[in-house]
Amino acid sequence: MKYLTGFAMAWGNFCCLPCPVKKWDDSCKSLMLGFLPTIGLVIGLIWAALYVALVYLGFPFLVVSFILTLLPFALCGFMHMDGFMDCCDAIMSRRSLEERQRILKDTHTGAFAVISAIFMILGYFSFISTGASMGMDFANLVIIAVLSRSVSGLEVLLSKPLVTSQYARMSSVEPEMSAAETDEQETAESETAEPEEKKPAAPSKKQGIILLLIQLAIFTAAGFIASSYYASTAFVYGAVVLGTFLSITYAKKQLGGMSGDIAGYGIVWGELIGVLALVFC
Repeated sequence: MKYLTGFAMAWGNFCCLPCPVKKWDDSCKSLMLGFLPTIGLVIGLIWAALYVALVYLGFPFLVVSFILTLLPFALCGFMHMDGFMDCCDAIMSRRSLEERQRILKDTHTGAFAVISAIFMILGYFSFISTGASMGMDFANLVIIAVLSRSVSGLEVLLSKPLVTSQYARMSSVEPEMSAAETDEQETAESETAEPEEKKPAAPSKKQGIILLLIQLAIFTAAGFIASSYYASTAFVYGAVVLGTFLSITYAKKQLGGMSGDIAGYGIVWGELIGVLALVFC
């Protein structure tokens, strides 16, 4: 049941398509992140299928490029674009760490965010239009969405979160106590607490990581099998993973920890580098 809740949370939070099951449990956030590869697969399949359909129907490649540029952002409700813009505003301000963290959570849109979004969209459109005119591999287009979300999900699960992040309270282990403190707590509980039913343990970060890695292994293997050219596929895989990882690493260093905004920042950069890699395949 916890896994179903985690899947419903991932779908409802990271995809704007109607969610088949509406559930939410704050203790299942690790499983929510663990299902990011599946959300990426859904978005990637729609993205790639629409590309094939538009080309088959003979749409002009600039029209195809516009739709393919819009679609991955629209399918997640522009959530990751929002994180990208917030991070650009904070990082490019070149202020103190405390001020950068404050800007990250500011609801106002600054000039740096607008400028960065404009150039990012121009780059995205240019790479997609070039790829569409040359021809893009269906499997590679699907896996770009899977890998960018998988790397971002792992970063959230493995990295130290910002205090202001929604993931700050998510932990796989309880704080350690000394032996004396443990004895005192057990004595106090035995004297004052009434017997009650034990609640099921909340899913740990480790469970979320294992869940994510299993899906990632299955989807990437399927991508290789469905690919037309293994070398090109490996090149695209590597570009997306490296682009997502390096952008998140840079943002974490600049902002002092990990957050959902930084995860979105990494997804946007990873996909941008991925569609650029398609141009060379």
